[in-house]
Amino acid sequence: MFDYFIGRITRVLPHAIVLETNAIGYYIFVSKPKLFQIGDETKVYVQDLLKEDGYYLVGFPSIEEREVYYGLNSVNGIGPKTALKILGECNYQDLKKAIESNNLFFLRSIKWIGQKASAQILLDLRGFFDLNQNINVNQYEEVQFALKRLGYKNRDIISTLSGINIPDASNEEIIKEALRRLRPYAQHS
Repeated sequence: MFDYFIGRITRVLPHAIVLETNAIGYYIFVSKPKLFQIGDETKVYVQDLLKEDGYYLVGFPSIEEREVYYGLNSVNGIGPKTALKILGECNYQDLKKAIESNNLFFLRSIKWIGQKASAQILLDLRGFFDLNQNINVNQYEEVQFALKRLGYKNRDIISTLSGINIPDASNEEIIKEALRRLRPYAQHS
């Protein structure tokens, strides 16, 4: 098992990089290949995967991102490829905050996560990042309902709530922040 490689980037591909170290080129799948530049010396934290169809390396620019990948990969129904695609769609820190905040709307806004998978992520990762264990699984849906009752359009509500990740916030605190962000929508309705 490998922890990391330090070397020079020799190729950047659509879903991978080649990192040369000690005259060996390692083909490493990464979530955001555009973060790497040919010729750069870099450290890549890796996870090695042995699957029935071969041996693969998955790489990350930080230990923290690899930790989030481990978490996603442990969720029932999300495999290594999907976990990597999810990390390619968003910033791992935002994803972690969304899980801390119990923000289903943020999770649902990610291309590779549907309604069922987002709920599963929250359930499976509740204790993984040492997060708050007493979260309200329906909190953002309750806030959505309250904002609908105030007359806001559902698409504006969902767009706004997907960007609010306040760990340990009450419904009232989330509503207050949502109303502040929804103000421009109310002026145009």
